[in-house]
Amino acid sequence: MLHESPIWPAQLDHFRIDAPDPSSLAEFYCKAIGYEISLLENGDLFLQGQGRRLIIGKGETHKRPYHAFRLQSRQQLDEVRSFLQAQGINCLENPSPLFERDSLAVVDPDGWVSVFGLSRSDLPSRKASNNRPPLSMPGRLQHIVVATSNLEEMIAFYEKTLAFSPSDYVLKDINDKASKHVAFWRTDEEHHSFAAFGASSSRHDHHAYETSGWMAIRDWADHFANLNVPIWWGPGRHGAGNNLFFMIEDPLGDKIEISAEIEKLDRSVGPRWWDGNDGKAVNLWGAGWARD
Repeated sequence: MLHESPIWPAQLDHFRIDAPDPSSLAEFYCKAIGYEISLLENGDLFLQGQGRRLIIGKGETHKRPYHAFRLQSRQQLDEVRSFLQAQGINCLENPSPLFERDSLAVVDPDGWVSVFGLSRSDLPSRKASNNRPPLSMPGRLQHIVVATSNLEEMIAFYEKTLAFSPSDYVLKDINDKASKHVAFWRTDEEHHSFAAFGASSSRHDHHAYETSGWMAIRDWADHFANLNVPIWWGPGRHGAGNNLFFMIEDPLGDKIEISAEIEKLDRSVGPRWWDGNDGKAVNLWGAGWARD
């Protein structure tokens, strides 16, 4: 069933961040990542930039109520609905105000909500930009990653239930393929739109913006330097995904990745296996990031 899901192709479109003070967090994302704010009818803050969208709502720090994958057509949405119903999945009502009302949502074993649907056509448009950094800087919302204490269940859900395509696994013991510690999945040809790292607790890990290359990585780093936002990790190159990267932290301590050159894989390509003990899967150039 691995490559039969009608969810392919789908792209990460947006997700929601909760914060005790949404306006303050939104101000950071506008200055740092290049978003403009619109107020939605339900009171949420709608942030949009060049290839990136985000919802910020009022709630507990580090909460991620949902993340949403954009489908290509209503026919695909109907096929995904039928596919999930055939899997015995209880689909939830769409929680995202950015997607059409009949979009659908599912809950994974850790409680993360994935939405699959079509974007509304009546949302506010982004203002025209005349080379206003960082709004003018390329940075498409590309993937989201979680940490989990239930990796085996998460792998079963994303591969057997949703039939996402596995791209890479990182192993605790390279000689034991049952010792998976990290899993990367794709919903189109890009190496991963979602991933899960084994950890002592289930929590948000990071989200990433895909930019246009090494010089754009430089420009983003210079931009953050001008804001006195230090690089938290990197620069480096991931082994799994082969993408250039660096990370910063937002005011709540959540990680934001700027990425470029992410690997593209045909749908028929099977997963690869990495030794988790040498750190090459997460950084070919230097130090890794230990989740615990």
